[in-house]
Amino acid sequence: MKEKTKYEEYKEKNYKKLVRNEFLYYNKSSGKYDFPIIRRQDVDISKIQFISYADTKLNDKENSNKSVHFFTYDWKFNKVYSDAENELPKLSQYYCLLSPDFSLFTDMPLALQIESVFKNRWCGAFWQSKGLNVIPTVAWGNEKSFDFCFDGIEEGSIVAVCTYYRENSEHTFMKGYNIMLEKIKPRTVICYDNPFPDMKGNIVSFVPTTYEWTKNLSAKDRLQFQWEKENRNVLGLDPKKFKFINYEDPRAKTGVKRCDVCGNIVAIDQFGDGECKNCGWEQDKFVVDHPDVVMYPHLISLNKAKKLYSQGKAFLPDFNDFIEALYMYSEMLFKHDGTLYEVFIRGDDTIVFCSDEMEQEFTSKNDFINESHIGSRLLKDIWNEVTDVSYMY
Repeated sequence: MKEKTKYEEYKEKNYKKLVRNEFLYYNKSSGKYDFPIIRRQDVDISKIQFISYADTKLNDKENSNKSVHFFTYDWKFNKVYSDAENELPKLSQYYCLLSPDFSLFTDMPLALQIESVFKNRWCGAFWQSKGLNVIPTVAWGNEKSFDFCFDGIEEGSIVAVCTYYRENSEHTFMKGYNIMLEKIKPRTVICYDNPFPDMKGNIVSFVPTTYEWTKNLSAKDRLQFQWEKENRNVLGLDPKKFKFINYEDPRAKTGVKRCDVCGNIVAIDQFGDGECKNCGWEQDKFVVDHPDVVMYPHLISLNKAKKLYSQGKAFLPDFNDFIEALYMYSEMLFKHDGTLYEVFIRGDDTIVFCSDEMEQEFTSKNDFINESHIGSRLLKDIWNEVTDVSYMY
């Protein structure tokens, strides 16, 4: 048999990525949209400890006993579909993989909802074909999606669902959940975050990786934390510094102080926090102790803010401030020419710069500073055109 040339191998590889028909025949697909089938597998639930895909890396011996979830932003894990072969060495280290949670928003066009389900099932079927443990993640959008979003999963499978940050969409979630129970009849439902009260079935819930430290809290403190989670943003809190407080309004403004920037009177809560109505600066006693460092909840240092205020300028970060904030918050957003961009630091310290249309990766801070670009222009050279700079929780 004639050996294939490199061009022929390249062409064949790209054709497979285009058509994605590996599971189209021999009873490997189901439903009117030919979704690949994720087979029922016997996975030991007691062994499951989760790690986010965003924190996975090669040679991760420390976490090789963990299972990978994809309950994060789609652009952080698009590679598992677009570059599936090259992602295998990393993913195959872990005990089990949830199929990737490609977004199904209720206001998405139906065609995109179908595509998200296909990508979910294709990845799961592909990983199983390579001998990996896979638990299908089930998600749904609007009621039109109920016609297809449960296809491609064998009856009686273990499945995963996510209630993380969906407190305001419980009614919509429960509609799809009950239909999922009827169609898939899962023997176990892994629920990422707390189950809703009306959820039925053999449910095993997992604390989101962000909150894993709460597992060691007393029952009373877990109730307190749940209240905190539902009533104010607790993402990113350092568990060593987290202080449980009374159920009464923890942010009641019971005191006053002079603004650290402009000197005006500011109403503050028991923690010394409060927004100045004159200059807009958020007071924080830890920031006062480190006046030359960018610290939560700011994008510039206290001394930089004082300087800008004295010049009558807004508290806008320059490019150096942005870099410092990136290493403070790990995830940053901004807009340029109407397009939203994200910059985040992955678990292996790689800096990822991306939008819906592009993605760039940098192995060092200096590389990001000197090489990140939008079109043909370096980011640092067009920073004065950037708007809506913020950090993500």
